[in-house]
Amino acid sequence: MSQLEGAANVVLRIPCIVALDLLYRWDPQDFTLLTYDPSVLGALSMQDVYYLGQVMCAVLLLLPLRCLLHLYLYLLTALLLYVAHQTSRDYVRQEMAAGRSGTVYGDHASLTRNISTLSGLVMVAVLCSMLMRTRQVWLFSAPILPLLARLAGLPLQVLPVLSALSIAPSLLVMTYTALTSLGGLQSLIRAAYEELYQVTELSRLLAVGVSLWSQLAVPLIFLVFWLVIFVLHVFSTLSSKPGALEQQGPLFIFLNSVAECCGTPYCLLGLTFTVSYLALGALNLCKFYLLGYSALQNGNVMHRGVTEGVTLMLLALQTGLLDLHVLQRTFLLSIILFIVVTSTLQSMVEISDPIVLALAATGNKSLWKHLRGVSMCLLLLVFPSFMAYKLSHFFDMDFWLLIMVSSCLLTSLQVSAHCVPGVQLPPDLPAGKCSLRSWCPAAS
Repeated sequence: MSQLEGAANVVLRIPCIVALDLLYRWDPQDFTLLTYDPSVLGALSMQDVYYLGQVMCAVLLLLPLRCLLHLYLYLLTALLLYVAHQTSRDYVRQEMAAGRSGTVYGDHASLTRNISTLSGLVMVAVLCSMLMRTRQVWLFSAPILPLLARLAGLPLQVLPVLSALSIAPSLLVMTYTALTSLGGLQSLIRAAYEELYQVTELSRLLAVGVSLWSQLAVPLIFLVFWLVIFVLHVFSTLSSKPGALEQQGPLFIFLNSVAECCGTPYCLLGLTFTVSYLALGALNLCKFYLLGYSALQNGNVMHRGVTEGVTLMLLALQTGLLDLHVLQRTFLLSIILFIVVTSTLQSMVEISDPIVLALAATGNKSLWKHLRGVSMCLLLLVFPSFMAYKLSHFFDMDFWLLIMVSSCLLTSLQVSAHCVPGVQLPPDLPAGKCSLRSWCPAAS
């Protein structure tokens, strides 16, 4: 899949996620019909329509990119035809308001309006034919009928009738196009059903799931979805409350916006994948800083941000994050993100330790490599202690908070064995695990 197809695959599926998220936020019992006739609606209720909408959004989300692109082209064509008919109706309304009978050739304003509107409708018809991949432009030229009638000198009373009758050909064309496309959709659904029906082994079912996961690019879809709603929420908050940034502080605005954007399972999945990608970026940046481009080629599976994302998801489900109010969710999410950042720092320590110790084992004389190793170790030494101080400053110390603070301090102590000069480690450790003076000539 090329980069353009990959971007289209992500962008075209985001509206389906947005629709599922909106449907989850709505309660079907809140919908009330003004006139409910059981003889007409039968057993169909608003709850059935609600679940039917969720199923349709899920099916659209699982469609192949080719079918999804055809669907968007069809919807765009229908929207352009609607705009064309509205433009034609506005033209008829203006002509009726002017009340000038006869031909338009004697009235310069009416003739100019007719030519400009006709040119726009012709361009819309050509664009619709291009979207539907047909050379029969006349299929989408029904909105032009009132303008042609006006140019032909027909009475003004005929224009509203032609404007109403011109809707029928457009509806017939779009209905025929939709019905002809249902054949390909039915064959696609039949092929998918036969494929799933033939899967009898669990390993093959997992292989199909992994292949579908890769083709749909699920992590990227939820990542872009969550980033979009997060940026929109931050923008709306700052625009509606101009002094909120100075009053509440950027950290609280950030945490509150994150808490607002994880009120549904779909948003929580988006936050999970966002945290995974951020953790992956931090770990790759650590590798790149220590070793350069060569360190990014072969990475450990455990250092791909999966652990941090799974940790956030499990803690959110265990603590009932989705059922809390926004303010409670903000404070709970700050603790969960603290745990996730601590896990990321521990992964950075696991990456840095062998690289730093290899400098001593190989006797590398490069001062720049030693400085990069020392600076990374100092960062991993100071930053966890700073996080522990901030957490103990904002919250009252209890047993669970003490455990989280001790995990940060343990990370700092683990790094201090390689950063503090003169520290004598046990002699039974492997060669190379010694003090900073032994592996860094610059520290001697």
